[in-house]
Amino acid sequence: MTTETSHRNAPVLAYPLGDALYLNVTSACTLACTFCPKIRDDDFTVGGFDLRLARNPDADEVWRAIGEAGLEGRSEVCFTGFGEPTRRLEVVLEIARRLRAAGARRIRVDTDGLANLREGRDVAPELAAAGVGALSVSLNAPDAATYARICPSRYGEAAYEAVKGFIRAAVGVVPDVAASAVGMPGISETACRAVAESLGARFRWRPYDRVGRIPSSAGSARVG
Repeated sequence: MTTETSHRNAPVLAYPLGDALYLNVTSACTLACTFCPKIRDDDFTVGGFDLRLARNPDADEVWRAIGEAGLEGRSEVCFTGFGEPTRRLEVVLEIARRLRAAGARRIRVDTDGLANLREGRDVAPELAAAGVGALSVSLNAPDAATYARICPSRYGEAAYEAVKGFIRAAVGVVPDVAASAVGMPGISETACRAVAESLGARFRWRPYDRVGRIPSSAGSARVG
Protein backbone atom coordinates (compact mmCIF):
# COMPACT_ATOMS: atom_id res chain seq x y z
CA MET A 1 0.00 0.00 0.00
CA THR A 2 1.43 3.38 -0.96
CA THR A 3 1.68 6.29 1.47
CA GLU A 4 -0.89 8.17 -0.60
CA THR A 5 -3.37 5.26 -0.46
CA SER A 6 -2.78 4.80 3.28
CA HIS A 7 -3.44 8.50 3.91
CA ARG A 8 -6.59 8.45 1.78
CA ASN A 9 -7.92 5.42 3.70
CA ALA A 10 -6.99 6.77 7.13
CA PRO A 11 -9.90 7.37 9.53
CA VAL A 12 -11.12 10.96 9.83
CA LEU A 13 -10.37 12.01 13.40
CA ALA A 14 -10.22 15.80 12.93
CA TYR A 15 -12.17 17.58 10.23
CA PRO A 16 -12.42 21.32 9.49
CA LEU A 17 -15.71 22.96 8.62
CA GLY A 18 -15.58 26.71 8.17
CA ASP A 19 -13.27 28.20 10.79
CA ALA A 20 -13.89 25.44 13.37
CA LEU A 21 -12.25 22.06 13.88
CA TYR A 22 -14.32 19.01 14.79
CA LEU A 23 -13.04 15.88 16.51
CA ASN A 24 -14.37 12.40 15.78
CA VAL A 25 -13.42 10.08 18.64
CA THR A 26 -15.95 7.24 18.37
CA SER A 27 -18.78 5.84 16.26
CA ALA A 28 -20.45 4.31 19.33
CA CYS A 29 -23.69 5.80 20.62
CA THR A 30 -25.90 5.30 23.64
CA LEU A 31 -29.00 6.22 21.66
CA ALA A 32 -30.48 5.04 18.36
CA CYS A 33 -32.20 8.27 17.36
CA THR A 34 -34.75 7.72 14.61
CA PHE A 35 -33.74 10.93 12.81
CA CYS A 36 -30.01 10.13 12.71
CA PRO A 37 -28.68 9.40 9.19
CA LYS A 38 -26.36 6.77 10.70
CA ILE A 39 -29.34 4.83 12.04
CA ARG A 40 -31.81 5.60 9.27
CA ASP A 41 -29.57 5.40 6.19
CA ASP A 42 -26.25 3.92 7.37
CA ASP A 43 -24.77 7.28 6.29
CA PHE A 44 -21.78 8.58 8.26
CA THR A 45 -20.99 11.54 5.97
CA VAL A 46 -20.78 15.17 7.08
CA GLY A 47 -19.47 17.93 4.86
CA GLY A 48 -17.91 15.38 2.53
CA PHE A 49 -16.07 13.61 5.36
CA ASP A 50 -16.76 9.93 6.05
CA LEU A 51 -16.79 9.72 9.86
CA ARG A 52 -17.26 5.97 10.19
CA LEU A 53 -14.62 4.52 12.52
CA ALA A 54 -13.63 0.85 12.51
CA ARG A 55 -12.04 1.25 15.95
CA ASN A 56 -11.72 3.86 18.67
CA PRO A 57 -8.59 6.02 18.40
CA ASP A 58 -6.48 6.79 21.44
CA ALA A 59 -5.66 10.31 22.62
CA ASP A 60 -2.30 10.43 20.86
CA GLU A 61 -3.86 9.49 17.52
CA VAL A 62 -6.46 12.23 17.86
CA TRP A 63 -3.80 14.72 18.91
CA ARG A 64 -1.71 13.92 15.83
CA ALA A 65 -4.77 14.50 13.65
CA ILE A 66 -5.32 17.87 15.34
CA GLY A 67 -1.70 18.77 14.63
CA GLU A 68 -2.11 17.87 10.96
CA ALA A 69 -5.30 19.91 10.66
CA GLY A 70 -3.87 22.85 12.61
CA LEU A 71 -5.29 24.97 15.43
CA GLU A 72 -4.29 28.42 14.23
CA GLY A 73 -7.27 30.61 13.39
CA ARG A 74 -9.87 28.13 14.63
CA SER A 75 -12.88 29.74 16.27
CA GLU A 76 -13.45 26.59 18.30
CA VAL A 77 -12.64 22.91 18.59
CA CYS A 78 -15.66 20.67 19.05
CA PHE A 79 -15.96 17.00 19.94
CA THR A 80 -18.68 15.70 17.64
CA GLY A 81 -19.13 13.06 14.97
CA PHE A 82 -21.52 10.16 14.48
CA GLY A 83 -20.91 8.85 17.97
CA GLU A 84 -21.25 10.06 21.54
CA PRO A 85 -17.94 11.69 22.59
CA THR A 86 -18.41 11.04 26.30
CA ARG A 87 -18.40 7.31 25.60
CA ARG A 88 -14.64 8.04 25.35
CA LEU A 89 -14.64 10.32 28.38
CA GLU A 90 -10.97 9.89 29.33
CA VAL A 91 -9.88 10.66 25.76
CA VAL A 92 -12.10 13.75 25.68
CA LEU A 93 -10.69 14.99 28.99
CA GLU A 94 -7.09 14.36 27.94
CA ILE A 95 -7.49 16.08 24.57
CA ALA A 96 -9.34 19.00 26.16
CA ARG A 97 -6.44 19.51 28.58
CA ARG A 98 -3.97 19.47 25.69
CA LEU A 99 -6.10 21.89 23.69
CA ARG A 100 -6.33 24.30 26.61
CA ALA A 101 -2.55 24.16 27.07
CA ALA A 102 -2.11 24.81 23.35
CA GLY A 103 -4.27 27.94 23.56
CA ALA A 104 -7.45 26.74 21.84
CA ARG A 105 -9.90 29.61 21.78
CA ARG A 106 -13.02 27.60 22.68
CA ILE A 107 -13.57 23.90 23.42
CA ARG A 108 -17.06 22.47 22.98
CA VAL A 109 -18.58 19.01 23.42
CA ASP A 110 -21.74 17.95 21.62
CA THR A 111 -23.34 15.29 23.79
CA ASP A 112 -26.45 13.22 24.44
CA GLY A 113 -26.32 14.29 28.10
CA LEU A 114 -26.26 10.72 29.38
CA ALA A 115 -22.67 10.66 30.66
CA ASN A 116 -23.70 10.97 34.31
CA LEU A 117 -26.11 8.05 33.95
CA ARG A 118 -23.52 5.89 32.20
CA GLU A 119 -20.59 6.80 34.46
CA GLY A 120 -22.49 6.86 37.75
CA ARG A 121 -21.16 10.30 38.72
CA ASP A 122 -21.41 13.97 37.77
CA VAL A 123 -18.87 14.46 34.96
CA ALA A 124 -19.67 18.12 34.23
CA PRO A 125 -17.07 19.42 36.72
CA GLU A 126 -14.47 17.14 35.14
CA LEU A 127 -15.24 18.53 31.69
CA ALA A 128 -15.05 22.09 32.97
CA ALA A 129 -11.77 21.45 34.79
CA ALA A 130 -10.27 19.99 31.61
CA GLY A 131 -11.05 23.20 29.73
CA VAL A 132 -14.44 22.54 28.12
CA GLY A 133 -16.18 25.89 27.97
CA ALA A 134 -19.30 24.95 26.02
CA LEU A 135 -21.73 22.05 25.86
CA SER A 136 -24.47 21.38 23.36
CA VAL A 137 -26.83 18.80 24.85
CA SER A 138 -29.42 16.94 22.79
CA LEU A 139 -32.73 17.39 24.62
CA ASN A 140 -34.87 16.58 21.56
CA ALA A 141 -38.25 16.27 23.27
CA PRO A 142 -40.55 18.01 25.74
CA ASP A 143 -41.33 14.87 27.75
CA ALA A 144 -39.97 11.45 28.65
CA ALA A 145 -42.34 9.36 26.53
CA THR A 146 -41.61 11.31 23.35
CA TYR A 147 -37.88 11.20 24.05
CA ALA A 148 -37.90 7.42 24.54
CA ARG A 149 -39.80 7.02 21.26
CA ILE A 150 -37.51 9.13 19.05
CA CYS A 151 -34.25 8.52 20.98
CA PRO A 152 -34.56 4.89 22.10
CA SER A 153 -32.00 3.38 24.44
CA ARG A 154 -31.71 0.64 27.04
CA TYR A 155 -32.61 3.24 29.68
CA GLY A 156 -36.12 3.87 28.33
CA GLU A 157 -37.92 6.90 29.69
CA ALA A 158 -35.42 7.24 32.56
CA ALA A 159 -32.93 8.65 30.06
CA TYR A 160 -34.92 11.86 29.71
CA GLU A 161 -34.68 12.78 33.38
CA ALA A 162 -30.97 11.94 33.24
CA VAL A 163 -30.48 14.36 30.33
CA LYS A 164 -32.31 17.10 32.22
CA GLY A 165 -30.24 16.40 35.32
CA PHE A 166 -27.04 16.63 33.30
CA ILE A 167 -28.07 19.97 31.80
CA ARG A 168 -29.03 21.34 35.20
CA ALA A 169 -25.69 20.28 36.71
CA ALA A 170 -23.65 21.52 33.74
CA VAL A 171 -25.20 24.98 33.85
CA GLY A 172 -23.58 25.49 37.24
CA VAL A 173 -20.01 24.77 36.09
CA VAL A 174 -19.70 25.18 32.29
CA PRO A 175 -19.91 28.76 30.97
CA ASP A 176 -22.07 28.05 27.90
CA VAL A 177 -24.68 25.28 27.95
CA ALA A 178 -27.17 24.90 25.12
CA ALA A 179 -30.00 22.37 24.97
CA SER A 180 -31.03 21.48 21.43
CA ALA A 181 -33.98 19.81 19.77
CA VAL A 182 -34.40 18.53 16.22
CA GLY A 183 -37.47 19.96 14.53
CA MET A 184 -39.13 16.66 13.75
CA PRO A 185 -42.78 16.64 12.69
CA GLY A 186 -44.99 16.70 15.77
CA ILE A 187 -42.30 18.06 18.12
CA SER A 188 -43.21 21.41 19.69
CA GLU A 189 -40.45 23.99 19.56
CA THR A 190 -42.22 26.03 22.21
CA ALA A 191 -42.50 23.10 24.62
CA CYS A 192 -38.85 22.07 24.12
CA ARG A 193 -37.71 25.65 24.62
CA ALA A 194 -39.65 25.88 27.87
CA VAL A 195 -37.94 22.75 29.23
CA ALA A 196 -34.48 23.97 28.21
CA GLU A 197 -34.94 27.39 29.74
CA SER A 198 -36.38 25.92 32.94
CA LEU A 199 -33.06 24.10 33.34
CA GLY A 200 -31.08 27.30 32.87
CA ALA A 201 -29.77 26.50 29.38
CA ARG A 202 -30.14 28.47 26.20
CA PHE A 203 -32.14 26.72 23.48
CA ARG A 204 -31.28 25.71 19.91
CA TRP A 205 -33.92 24.50 17.46
CA ARG A 206 -32.22 22.42 14.77
CA PRO A 207 -33.62 21.83 11.25
CA TYR A 208 -34.92 18.33 10.69
CA ASP A 209 -33.09 16.07 8.21
CA ARG A 210 -30.04 18.32 8.00
CA VAL A 211 -26.62 17.41 9.38
CA GLY A 212 -23.54 19.59 9.27
CA ARG A 213 -22.88 23.27 9.53
CA ILE A 214 -26.10 25.13 10.18
CA PRO A 215 -25.87 28.90 9.56
CA SER A 216 -27.30 31.15 12.25
CA SER A 217 -28.92 34.54 11.72
CA ALA A 218 -25.64 36.14 12.77
CA GLY A 219 -23.82 34.44 9.94
CA SER A 220 -21.88 31.99 12.10
CA ALA A 221 -22.45 28.26 11.95
CA ARG A 222 -22.44 25.20 14.09
CA VAL A 223 -22.52 21.48 13.51
CA GLY A 224 -25.79 20.01 14.64
